[in-house]
Amino acid sequence: MSKIYAGRTEIPRINKHISTYEELAARANEQKQEPKVQNFSRDQITFSREGLESAKEMREYLNKNGLNFSVDIQGNLEELDKQLRTKTMDYTNMFWQEMGEVIKEERNAGGSQAGENSFDDSVNSLAKAYQVVHDRIVDEFSRTDREVTYVIDHATGERREETVDDRLAELDYAYEAHATFIAASKKVMVQIQEAFGGKKPPESPEAIEQKVKDAYKQAVSDENLERLRRKADSFQEYRLDLSIGSYWEQVLREIWR
Repeated sequence: MSKIYAGRTEIPRINKHISTYEELAARANEQKQEPKVQNFSRDQITFSREGLESAKEMREYLNKNGLNFSVDIQGNLEELDKQLRTKTMDYTNMFWQEMGEVIKEERNAGGSQAGENSFDDSVNSLAKAYQVVHDRIVDEFSRTDREVTYVIDHATGERREETVDDRLAELDYAYEAHATFIAASKKVMVQIQEAFGGKKPPESPEAIEQKVKDAYKQAVSDENLERLRRKADSFQEYRLDLSIGSYWEQVLREIWR
């Protein structure tokens, strides 16, 4: 299985060039050799009158019109290639899988704290995965040898070349969807603890849900992405500014325990 990189797996490019009849004829003319004499045994073959008439008509047609291919094979293959490189489904699952792979790699790296269950490590690990995939996308679209990909324009319904902003918007959607899921799960968790465990949360479940969303959103701000690009021995060294205040950071740390 091809590894996901920048939200996509590599798509093999099909036949970049199909030789035309003229090219094949020219190549054959260049490679023309002296005819070789071959002996064939004679068979008695009988053609029907209809067959002879059909062959005569075909010979007359070719003498008059030559070989004419009405089907544009090259054009059809190029169009098929574009279709294969057109996004037909959202990247969400692809990005979730890729970010998960990044988190696993960071977890396996020496001294990394990614993947632990604390609030700080949860935010940091997902934000770090976002930053790595974000930079992969920017790098891919900056390469001159990048295979062109396509999207269907929502406004016109026409196929057009995919841009770096298109891909980054898909990454943002995937990241926000995952953060929304985490926030909703924490809301349900505190509701269950209150209903069945008698543990009253310090704030309303709705307020907790919103603050979790805010924390994850701020974790991938431009300033925090620069922090995440630094070389560090553990996620604790990134010290992301979540802009939710020390009180709420402590509330969320308690919920994650």
